[in-house]
Amino acid sequence: MRVGIVGLGLIGGSLGLALRRLRHSIDVTGVAKRSEGAAAAIERGAVNRASTDLNDLSDCDIVVIATPIDEIAGVIERLAPAVSPGTLITDVASVKQPVVRWAQRLPNPSRFLGGHPVAGKTQSGLEESDAGIFDQEPWIFTPSEGQDVRPFDTWLEVVRAIGATPTFMRADVHDQQMAFLSHLAFAISSAFAETVQKHADPTLGGPGYRGLVRLAGGDPAMYEAIARENRNAMVDAIDRFDAVLHRYRQRIGSGSKVKELFGGAVHAAR
Repeated sequence: MRVGIVGLGLIGGSLGLALRRLRHSIDVTGVAKRSEGAAAAIERGAVNRASTDLNDLSDCDIVVIATPIDEIAGVIERLAPAVSPGTLITDVASVKQPVVRWAQRLPNPSRFLGGHPVAGKTQSGLEESDAGIFDQEPWIFTPSEGQDVRPFDTWLEVVRAIGATPTFMRADVHDQQMAFLSHLAFAISSAFAETVQKHADPTLGGPGYRGLVRLAGGDPAMYEAIARENRNAMVDAIDRFDAVLHRYRQRIGSGSKVKELFGGAVHAAR
């Protein structure tokens, strides 16, 4: 199987490493934005070969777009004439509705299947890539209405082989879920870090503080793009969290059933 990966950062690099450690033969070709990135991916062992030219993916069975979300539309446009009509295409973006919409510009949109491995680290970049990052994590696929996903069966087998669990849902449902499960978490972490910075000494913070601010150390440009593309769902998630936080404030302020309040949160976290 010949796999192409466009974008050799954390997820693209980790995918390449994971594919190349499988026992059966998978040939991985990478495409980076800069020649230095292509060379680094080869040196790290994430790809068999790499360049900055999408035309080098012409013989791939499947191409995985692993660029930041604000680059995906342009990649799809340039990728279409570079690969054969039978090449399968997927992506790894954490917002799916715009990507599925951009894929409709392909000559054969049915050859595209939106995907999102729910995996990552606080720090991004090829140097953080890790073949085990997908172990026991969901890999969500978002087919278009009525799409036949059987052409992607081999890719689904590969996803399972690297330790992930494929699951399917509509793109709009995915984006709503990620607004609560991922994007809200970054917003809360950032807001918490800002609040502490203004009113307390961060050097006195222990594990609880470090755990909550961890996500705030992520790439702000990446989250800006996510917030732009998933704005409505993210705002809804923030509003709902704000309502719950206000309830916490009222109960703590009045001293009414605070143990019951925190106890409910413990059960919800399990």
